Amino acid sequence: MNRFANGFALLLLSTSILAPSIGWAFAQESPISNATLEIEVDADNVIIDDPIVEEVTVVGEAAGPGLWKVRNGDNTLYILGTLSPLPKKLQWRSREVERVLSRADRLIPASSKVDADIGPISAVQLYFQYRKLRGNEDKQSLQAILPSDLYARFERLRQKYAPRDTDMQKRRPVLAAGELWREAVSRSGLTSRNDVNKAVEKLARKNKVKIVQPELRIEDPKATLAEVAKIPREAELACMKSTLDRLEFDLALARERAEDWSLGDVAALRSSNALAQQETCWSALMQSPRVADIRRQFDEQWLQLVYDSLKNHTISLAVVPITELFKQNGVLDLLRARGYLIEEP
Repeated sequence: MNRFANGFALLLLSTSILAPSIGWAFAQESPISNATLEIEVDADNVIIDDPIVEEVTVVGEAAGPGLWKVRNGDNTLYILGTLSPLPKKLQWRSREVERVLSRADRLIPASSKVDADIGPISAVQLYFQYRKLRGNEDKQSLQAILPSDLYARFERLRQKYAPRDTDMQKRRPVLAAGELWREAVSRSGLTSRNDVNKAVEKLARKNKVKIVQPELRIEDPKATLAEVAKIPREAELACMKSTLDRLEFDLALARERAEDWSLGDVAALRSSNALAQQETCWSALMQSPRVADIRRQFDEQWLQLVYDSLKNHTISLAVVPITELFKQNGVLDLLRARGYLIEEP
């Protein structure tokens, strides 16, 4: 498939399906000694009655938590857990990760390759289909669709974080929730981009470490988007409510979690609120069997790469969102169930 079609399909699927879910959608030297964290508060962003979260700037090097070590005989898989959101200006450097990559022969990042079977004409058709499904049936506004109390909460937060984005009012609830979340995160000086994962991939290439990752195949992108359009309204409302809950009660704690992550305070990172929002929105999207299959493909392939590393490679490194480590039946639980020895950082 040509490069235009491949990139176009990936863009459509990532923005229309995966992005709203905020979803997925790992020392010898102490990580604390690698981290210097300073928080600068932008006083201009503070509103006395209803304050926006102060902008966060991290100055100096932040190493993140230490690495989990998974052992299978003489083979060791190191796992780096990443966090989202983090400050936009975070300067990340982990000498522990650098040491591992200087000896490793493979990296499993928290990302995938995506292929979809479309050409330029199909891509244009897919684009118009995507634009159509972004809105509600009969061009209804969110005010006409959401329960009055839920709409009031949404509108208050939209006025706070995205007052000029009136187009958000025309979106499906699951997409409006994702757009509002991204605006609020950005306005707070944070970002949901996994820049740490990108930095690790760059280090791996510098050290000539082989990067292996899931390769997802989307057989029928148009049918996938059609299924997304049929997600039950109740599931979309649950995603919206969970996102608003997190914005109202949890976003202000993001700065503290950024500091906890930078200083390697693993115990403080076991927050259930972020995971609850991610899983609720994923549950909505996975009402589509094709989206559920995309998620299943990624999870199975990523884990298989981990198992293969532990079986056949002396030293390897994997990267995964830290919520995927901690949750019930998450990565650590699955590895323990297979009998691997795990050392906590």
